[in-house]
Amino acid sequence: MTKILIDGVFFQLNNTGIARVWKTILSIIAKWKVFDIYFLDRGNAPIIDDICYIPFPKYQSCYCPADSMLIQNICDFYHIDAFTSTYYTTPINTPMLLMVYDMIPEIFDFDLTVRGWMEKEIAISYAQRYLCISHNTRNDLLTFYPEIPDYNVSVAHCGIDRSTFYSRTESEIVFFKKKFECQKPFFLFVGSRTQHNGYKNSKIFFDAFLELGCENFDILCVGGEKEIDPEILERLHSNVSCKRVELTDDELGIAYSSAHALVYPSLYEGFGMPVIEAMACGCPVITTHHGSLAEAAGDAACLISGTSTEEMKNALIKISDPNYRQILRTKGIEQAGKFNWETMAQILVNNFEILLAQARSGKYEKFFSDWKRLRTIQAEVDFLV
Repeated sequence: MTKILIDGVFFQLNNTGIARVWKTILSIIAKWKVFDIYFLDRGNAPIIDDICYIPFPKYQSCYCPADSMLIQNICDFYHIDAFTSTYYTTPINTPMLLMVYDMIPEIFDFDLTVRGWMEKEIAISYAQRYLCISHNTRNDLLTFYPEIPDYNVSVAHCGIDRSTFYSRTESEIVFFKKKFECQKPFFLFVGSRTQHNGYKNSKIFFDAFLELGCENFDILCVGGEKEIDPEILERLHSNVSCKRVELTDDELGIAYSSAHALVYPSLYEGFGMPVIEAMACGCPVITTHHGSLAEAAGDAACLISGTSTEEMKNALIKISDPNYRQILRTKGIEQAGKFNWETMAQILVNNFEILLAQARSGKYEKFFSDWKRLRTIQAEVDFLV
């Protein structure tokens, strides 16, 4: 049977949406038994049946070429046919499929000389096939890397865990509100509120909320930065509660079901999982048309430009209209139904099969030889430095 090696590096680094994507689709593919799956465990790996775990050194960005060589040693020892990484690590001469989540660093002028982002560029340069989580990410990838043949880039949307994200019962909602002291209707904000250059764009929501003087609503922030900006808290009316909480996935599903609306004014997302998760729970959504957000939301959200406080104020007013809220609930549940993890997993499997067919034709042999020489030189430079 075909042997696939997965580098679980992202689980070492973080436990955000990317980890959820991989844990879910690997669980599905492992059950299908279409491949023998090997997994490099650098720490915090999810436990999934029918996967062979290989203990592996923790990732350090200053030793990436040497890390690539260790990965290749594993590939050689286990006779691995194809490789993929949960983030941006690479082997030396094993065919690679790369999942691309977004092009945020490139679009928002991150310092691309930081070693981690340089390794992203290296991973994109090395990979032979690409799986993007939205059409927008695919377009951005091909814009920044026009040398990539477009027929080597596929799209697979993320899915929804329907055992977690669905409209909850009134008793669950009452218990949640009591536990987290939500005494009034609340607007929900999920994930980071700022990020690099403020592209998460929470300021426009808080400014609009403050200008409207929404004393009848509270704000619940899930995850993201540990502290809410003190300046925002100082400006809020004394009757308004704005707090940050950490929630389990199950609690998040209840939070969506409880919320007056999810406000997600990001100026760019690779996909935007909170949008479809909220919709699946019957939660009205305010979001922007930037990045892939309009792609995820379809016509089932209140879409704004994300650049006008006045526009956000109008959206907050509009989404309080009972008839409009019911329209968004109905459309949102229908839109969320278009996304499922099994489809994403099947597209990943199909792309591995295409990659293997290409590799077995000998198409990449010269490239692998040249790449090995380059990476060896890099490893020697790192060692000397």
